[in-house]
Amino acid sequence: MTVPVLTTPPVDLDAVRAHRLGRIRRQMEQADMALLILTNPVSLRYAVDWREYALFQSRIPTYYLFVQVGGPLVLHGAYATAHPTIDEFRPAHYLNCFDAGLDPGPNAGSFAADVASMVGPEARVGVERANPSAIQALKSRGIAVVDAEPLMERARSIKSGEELVCMRHSIAVAEAAMGAMRAALRPGITENRLWSILHQTNVANDGDWIDGRMLSSGPRTNPWYQPASSRPIQSGELVAFDTDMIGPFGYCADISRTWLAGDGTPSRVQRDRYQRAYAEIEHNAGLLQPGRTFRELSDKAYRQDDEFVAHRYACLAHGVGMTDEYPKIYYRQDWDRHGYDGVIEADMVISVESFVGSDQGGPGVKLEQMYLVADKETVPLSTYPFERILLD
Repeated sequence: MTVPVLTTPPVDLDAVRAHRLGRIRRQMEQADMALLILTNPVSLRYAVDWREYALFQSRIPTYYLFVQVGGPLVLHGAYATAHPTIDEFRPAHYLNCFDAGLDPGPNAGSFAADVASMVGPEARVGVERANPSAIQALKSRGIAVVDAEPLMERARSIKSGEELVCMRHSIAVAEAAMGAMRAALRPGITENRLWSILHQTNVANDGDWIDGRMLSSGPRTNPWYQPASSRPIQSGELVAFDTDMIGPFGYCADISRTWLAGDGTPSRVQRDRYQRAYAEIEHNAGLLQPGRTFRELSDKAYRQDDEFVAHRYACLAHGVGMTDEYPKIYYRQDWDRHGYDGVIEADMVISVESFVGSDQGGPGVKLEQMYLVADKETVPLSTYPFERILLD
């Protein structure tokens, strides 16, 4: 198989980085926050375009970034390399047991002393995903600790024009990989081997990682969330997948399709499931408008028949940027337990989801489309075609 490699479009990375840092600092100003401390690898990429050891950082936070509204950007970590957006590198006081051992107290105290030297008494400091010892050390110095995650989610939710160039390229890479997967889909290929084509194409195009292993076939398509396996795919079966791909420039391509394996004719049940999922995507995408509330979307969303409700997807839509992000819009059945309200805004990117699988068994269908919410219309960003043989 020849791995598709796309030409990278011209991107003004300085403009991308300025927009993202500006969004963060405006949120800090509105929250009266003296300092922001970031550890989430997605936040580090968003704030300063730092991508080193992202998956390692997600579970062993070796680096942390200090962001001030008007001051320098200071990255604390194990080593320093030249980077265009970071003003200063400093050694970290490690806040994890892998680097620092089983007693995090002394390092937490040194970390808190560094923070106190930069802010005044009773300052509000936003902290992202730090361990309890670090939080306790900050509070012991009279620092008001604020959860930084809501601020970062809010900042990331609105996309600039240059960010959209990056996102379109990541989507194009994912869809090129999907084309290669479709060409390789022959009876007998395993789920894992088919899924590996997405990984290889992503890395060949300077992408980062895949969030999950969401590809299944035949009886494993219902219920959803059964990860790719060594199972050989059989002729006449449905194959469903969700890319969850963190691609070039660090942006997510979140697309789902369901295909028919082999050259046969789909069954009546396969067509029915597919057409239900397609109708749900089309209906719910039509609801995306600036000013519409999340609750209104939930109330007006497409209604599947009762036998498909128990196996519904986790949400009907969600934001997308460098990963899945705010907002997550729940089905009405889940609203009382999980739902939260808010407003759809222009320049959000929203993925609309559908999984249709009967609680009586049989095949399942997963579809997902990405959309840009614009002032006057909702624009599809993912353009890979749907299966005519399952729609006709």
